[in-house]
Order: sequence, then structure tokens, then C-alpha cells
Amino acid sequence: MPSKKAIINSVLLKELIAIRTDTLWKMLSYLKQGQLPEVNEEGATGKLDNKGAIFIPGGLIYQDVDENQISYESWGAFDEAGFRKKIRASMHYDNATLMYPDGVAVSINLDTGFFTRASRRIYTYKAAAFKRKRKIGSKNPMDIDSNDIIRSHCPTYIDMPYGSRTRISTFASIGLTDPHMYFAYCKSEFSPSRKRLKTFTDRLDTAQEHATLADGTVLYPPYVVVCHDTRYKENSLTGLVRILGLGKFGEFATLTFEMLSKQLIREMKRKKVSYGREHIFAEYGSVSALGVLRTYSPTSPGNRSSKYRLDLISPEKDVNIDLNRIAAQARERYQIKANHS
Repeated sequence: MPSKKAIINSVLLKELIAIRTDTLWKMLSYLKQGQLPEVNEEGATGKLDNKGAIFIPGGLIYQDVDENQISYESWGAFDEAGFRKKIRASMHYDNATLMYPDGVAVSINLDTGFFTRASRRIYTYKAAAFKRKRKIGSKNPMDIDSNDIIRSHCPTYIDMPYGSRTRISTFASIGLTDPHMYFAYCKSEFSPSRKRLKTFTDRLDTAQEHATLADGTVLYPPYVVVCHDTRYKENSLTGLVRILGLGKFGEFATLTFEMLSKQLIREMKRKKVSYGREHIFAEYGSVSALGVLRTYSPTSPGNRSSKYRLDLISPEKDVNIDLNRIAAQARERYQIKANHS
């Protein structure tokens, strides 16, 4: 299971946390007015993340839904500021953002059907490969349903029917979880030329690595990151962020901004996690909001692991964001009145 630092220590995650901190102020204002979106209602977003987004290492994608090769403008030499601007721009587009070490392709429409078939067949074949009984029998428990795969990559409070953002992000992450099986499936499905196969092989290998600048700064990790526009649970204030492809099957993380409630305090006590003012992202009225990272253990298709690690995120120490600047800009952007209980 990757550490907290390994998961969030990238420009991508830090910028997404900064963007969602802006949204947090809008949701705190809505909460005070009694207008907070329902747990399963869309709209838990602000002006900076109004479309949500799915960020995928581009090397995982062979072609788009129209069977076109992915094209993007190479940046050549680029810096952290330019990458952050690309991330912010991507939050205003539908579909997926594909990330490469030298560029970004935005609003790419992916073939959900392809990834669904790939996921089902890969894990059905893997289940069959480990069977030791020679007789098949009348039952066929090896068939893996697409919902089984999604279920294993979602917290318990997300249930069927699963939305398109949940489905495509989950299925796209199989290239990171089982790269050899995924490569074999793509090779069989597309029958690429030797030249295209070499290009895809190189990009798929690169997708499993951190993209870094010359000074060692990590631009993005080898994960699929999906920004939902739904809260999904009562204590959350902004849209859920899921981070997929961390390691083995069913191993994923969730990032939430949550009210410091009795329930959360009990959970932190149970997990032996202490908190302080350094973990507060925003305070408005009588509500304090914390950034919470939960990392779930591997499991098998159709199951959800009950084991997870809970970490609190420090806005200053972990992601180095200026809370005062974000708060001032958010108050002006959303016309939020002065803070009072």
C-alpha cells in the first residue's frame, strides 16, 4: 500500500486539492444556507471544477472512441506553472484528460465498451487460470461482471447504478493494475503494425512511471485520478476524488473534504490518527473542514476490502498551498459573507 506522500506528492494532486479547496468554500456557504447538494446529487463543484475531470496516463490509451490515434502538441521543455494551467483548463472539459511527460491531450472521448470488455476478460481469464479442478461443472463462477470490478474499486457508500465517470475511470486503471494482461488484450484486439506496437509498448511502460521535471518535481503519478461532482456521503462537502491503479486489484484511495464531526473523530480515534489545526483547510460558521485520504487494501473481484488506512492532509506541510489566498479569492468569487458563528 503506497504511503500518503507517494499518493499525493505530485503537481497534479496538489493542484486538484487547491482547486477543491476553492470549491470547499462554496460548499461551506451552501451548507450555512441549507443549500448543500444531496449526497447523490451532482453539483458539489465550484467555478474551477464545474465539469469534474478524469486524468489518465496517456500511455494506457491506444486510440479514442472513433478509432483515431491520440494526438497532442508536445511541449518540449515545460515547467510546473504551465502544467498547473493545463490541469485547471482540463477541469472545464468533459471526457478524459490524457497526460504525457511532454504534453496533455484534453477532452478525449474513450470507448467505454472496449475497457469494459478488456476488464471482464482479463479477470475472468485470471480466475480461470488459478482453477485446479479439471472438471468445469454445471456452474460457471469464473464469469466476472463489470459491476464486480467497479464494486471492488469504490468505497461502500457508492453503489449501483454506477455512472459513466465511475465506470471509465475504473476500467481504464486495469492497464496499471495488470499491464501484461492489458497489453496482451490490446495486441489481440487491435492487431497493430510493428511500428504502432512499438510505440504503444513504449508509452505503456512510460505510463507506469512518475513524470518528473529535471529538478525531480513529480508532475503526475502513474495513477488514474477521477474528480467526481457528487459528494456520495453525508459528511463530505465537495465532490469525491478517487485515485486508482495504486498496485494490486482493488487497491485505491479516496480524497474527501469532510466536516470535523463526532463520527469522523470516532473514526480517527479508532484508526489512532490525531488531528490539529494544521489539518484544517477551512472554517466557516461552526464548521471546520479537514482533508481526508483513505487508502484501501487489495481485494478480489466483486468484494470490497474493509481494511483501509486513514491519513489527514496538512495543507501547508503536505501540499504547500496558501489557504489565505485561496479563501480570499473564493469569498470574492462566490460572494461569501464574513465568517461568523
